[in-house]
This record gives sequence, C-alpha cells and structure tokens, in this order.
Amino acid sequence: MTDAPAAPDAPASEALLKNPPPPKTETQVRFLTPNMCRIHLGNLGALHVTVLNEGIYGGVYAAYAFPVAHPNGYISLLYTAGEKDFEIGLIRNLDEFPADAADLVRKALRRRYFVHIVKRIVNIGWKYGLIAMDVETDKGPASFFMRWSSDRAVDYGQRGKVLMDLDNNRYLIPDVEALDEDERAEFQRYIYW
Repeated sequence: MTDAPAAPDAPASEALLKNPPPPKTETQVRFLTPNMCRIHLGNLGALHVTVLNEGIYGGVYAAYAFPVAHPNGYISLLYTAGEKDFEIGLIRNLDEFPADAADLVRKALRRRYFVHIVKRIVNIGWKYGLIAMDVETDKGPASFFMRWSSDRAVDYGQRGKVLMDLDNNRYLIPDVEALDEDERAEFQRYIYW
C-alpha cells in the first residue's frame, strides 16, 4: 500500500478528488481541527473541506458517530468517489471550529437527519390497525400513522423516543417524562416499551 501524495499543488488537487489516496489502515481515525482544515461552500453551494498539505474535498457530507450521546461532536466528514465513501476525518467537538464553519456542518447534518421534534401530543389512537397520531412539532402540526412495533418507536437517550411513521419519517420526543401528564399517560397506553 502506498502513502498519500505529499502537498499537492492546485492541478494535483483536482486529481486527488478523482483518485483519492487510500487510507493507511481501515480503522485509522483522523481528528480534524481548525488548524489543519477549512470547512466552506464550494461549487453550487456544496460543502467542501480543504485539508492543509493535502487538497480540497468537494461534495462533502456529515454523519454522526454518536448522535444521542454526542450531538455536537464525533461528526464524520465524508465524500464519495466512484462507488465508495471515504472519511476525510472526524470532528471531535464542533464548538472548536469558527461559527460559520460549524453552522455549515450543522446545516449538513439537519439535511441528513431531518427530524420533527414533538412538542405536544394532540391525539393518539388506533385507526386501520395502526397507531394514528396528531402532534405539534417544531415544524408545525403533523398527523401520521405508524405500525405498532418496537422497531417503530426506539429509545432516544435515557427518556426519549424516536417514532417512525409508515414513510420512515422521524418524530422525536426528547423526553417522554416532560410531556403533560395526560399526554404521557395516553402515549404510554400505546407505546409502553
């Protein structure tokens, strides 16, 4: 296995994007810092990462390693070359980066993990053999159906639940105990696991 090329010039950066160097090992983790990389928008508003002495990576996307335990850290920045994804590196703590760069990563995460945060349960009951819910979310009122199955209501942290409707849209209740007493009682009549 060969090492990555050293400090490419501008034309070589183009080649790097088309033929990225292989990772030194499959399990090697590189932590990204503001001193070694710059996160910015590139062509057509796509997220780009410029790594010092390495090159520019375009069409970058962000993914959580631990979304519940570390919502502001351990964020992987990746790009696709051909049919394979490559990790540029891992952000240990997003607050270490300049505000504009951190905001770009947060926006990328919101696009990838589109979730409705449930503020209030208006109604819950059975309809057509499914659980029907009317809720108030951070994005406004919503109505959805979900199957009565443990894989459709999964734990989120210590006291929350992520609900998945028939179209795999996600509805997050960050803390079931924080719901109004009547709402919580009704919710737990249907989803008690």
